[in-house]
Amino acid sequence: MKHAPIDAPPPAGGARTTQASSHRSDIQGLRAVAVLMVLLYHTGLGPSGGFIGVDVFFVLSGFLITGLLIREHDRTGRIALLTFWARRARRLLPAGVLVLLVTCLVARWWLPAARWESIGQDAIAASAYFINWRLAAGSVDYLSEGAAASPLQHYWSLAIEEQFYLAWPLLITLLLIPRSRRPAAAVIGLVIAGSFTLALLTYGPQTYFTTHTRVWELAAGALCAVVMSRRSGQPRWGGAMSWLGLALTVGALFVVRPETMWPGPLTAVVVAGTVLVLRFGEAPRGTGRLLSVRPLTWLGDISYSLYLWHWPLVVFAERDGVLTLAEGAGVAVVSVLLAAVTYVLVERPARTARFWLPTRLGIAGGLTLVLVAAGSGSALSQSRSITEAKDPAGAAAVQTVQTSATTLSPPPEEAEDDSGDIYRRDCPSNYEDTSVRPCVFDYSTGAADPVVAVVGDSKAGQWVPALEEIAKQHHWKLISITKAGCPFSDITRLEGKPLTEYTACVTWNQAAVQELRTLAPDVLFTTQLGTYITTKNGEQLDGEANREEEIRGLSARIDEVTAAGIPVVTFAETPHLPQFAPDCVSLHLNDLTACAVDRAEAFANSGIVKEASERSDVPMLDLTDSICAPTQCAVVIGDVLAYRDDHHLTATFARTLAPFVEQRLGAALESEPTVRSELLD
Repeated sequence: MKHAPIDAPPPAGGARTTQASSHRSDIQGLRAVAVLMVLLYHTGLGPSGGFIGVDVFFVLSGFLITGLLIREHDRTGRIALLTFWARRARRLLPAGVLVLLVTCLVARWWLPAARWESIGQDAIAASAYFINWRLAAGSVDYLSEGAAASPLQHYWSLAIEEQFYLAWPLLITLLLIPRSRRPAAAVIGLVIAGSFTLALLTYGPQTYFTTHTRVWELAAGALCAVVMSRRSGQPRWGGAMSWLGLALTVGALFVVRPETMWPGPLTAVVVAGTVLVLRFGEAPRGTGRLLSVRPLTWLGDISYSLYLWHWPLVVFAERDGVLTLAEGAGVAVVSVLLAAVTYVLVERPARTARFWLPTRLGIAGGLTLVLVAAGSGSALSQSRSITEAKDPAGAAAVQTVQTSATTLSPPPEEAEDDSGDIYRRDCPSNYEDTSVRPCVFDYSTGAADPVVAVVGDSKAGQWVPALEEIAKQHHWKLISITKAGCPFSDITRLEGKPLTEYTACVTWNQAAVQELRTLAPDVLFTTQLGTYITTKNGEQLDGEANREEEIRGLSARIDEVTAAGIPVVTFAETPHLPQFAPDCVSLHLNDLTACAVDRAEAFANSGIVKEASERSDVPMLDLTDSICAPTQCAVVIGDVLAYRDDHHLTATFARTLAPFVEQRLGAALESEPTVRSELLD
């Protein structure tokens, strides 16, 4: 989910494009257009390209702030930095902190306990305006996939703007030392070129949130302000240019999709369109008259509060499922009402409240609000809803239906992090990493003890805790070789938005095979997720063709390893749930059956590993009957929360499966008595 920033100087301080200053109502109207894009997109009432409002607001903020700084410098010969930052605090923090506090309180009451810690940490990051970097890190964290959206993640855009407001006045102060505007324009042009190039060259999930790949958009607005400060008036063709700009911006709504590379080339179109409206909006027969109509300017006035309120309301309303059109419309209406009240009672009075008009008091008051907001986040992150179970039965109780829980291992709020030692030791290679990073769990007592390897994606990695328990008993040297989202297969899979070839996975696979030949383990365990999107001969595969390619790729890799004299054992796929298990359990502690899923549904996309194992004639360990009852798969088994998301087992539950893994391994190796003896005797 993508989100837009809503910040700019107060409406009464809007910038005019000349040395004189007067309110530009058309800018308020443009702000309204942008916030409507975002609001309608998030509530499901508008086009899927509505997230482009982020770019409109970045350009607006760069334009308005730079214009304000230039006019102050022209008027006084300097820029009062502390006064500027105090104004920012009075403008942004009262409403921002209010919404943050209310969101934390409602989250504690309404959202699953499994999400409290993460939301609390988001609140701390949002209060200090570095949440964009937290989200950037999370966007490339494989373990965070499948997690529900945070009601505070929309603060990321405000964080970028605040970082801009902190550094930009310093740069502008230096650039305005000479009377000529040309050095300023040249340096800002370099900032635009450098940042945009970085956005293209380093494109990935994280670039949507990072400051250095976004600052070019604010700088584009700043460059427009610098250029307009050097000249006055509008050319005869200015009106047409403003309409062209508005058409480019609004038209992008129907071209851009969530999977579009963003920021990317099309982002530049939206930025250019916004700049054209800013530059030529006041021209005769331009867009100014349309954008200055009272309904739009009123929405522009409340746009900051509207942005702050709408996203938490969307997340709260989506707790039990995707919004219907009626629910989306309700969220939109309530968002507007709350925004109007907040604007009248909080935003507007806070700008002129006498008690913090002095610069020092303004900064001190701002810091106090930040600390209050961070404190609320800290309190939420440390909240607990349930205690940890002692000596839980886990998989041994799979046939017993558990309907409620007062103790659980792990507690729902800790389940996402219950991923095992390989993650605590940072063993898996990340998405971009092509190197093999073996992690050794050495329980051997001598050189004659078995060497056992686990290779593959996170679905293979989830079995390491169970194999560790067996390794301790039978003195294995256990070696984990895993990579995020990368099956041990010779397929070429697609990933990301837009879908691109995961070439790092191909390279890693080749290195993993070479590593295995060097290690020569006594047995190799592997498995994989069964829902990858593959490509062959440059074409994306779908349906049965995609399934066949997954089977072929795994079988081919198994054959390659067995040909090198390494025995292979596979694990059957584990259940895939329709919901995020820790959240469901948090909401249904007194009716855990509400989180159970039909067994056939849970395994609807399975069978890849089974068919590949049969083709390559290697044994497969099927633990399904130790995870699921005959007709249903529960998410809590013997006081153990079995899943850390919607398809990965918790390390705690995996450990309770160890006796069943050992039993099935012994049965699977009956035809290989030598290997069986080495591993289990």
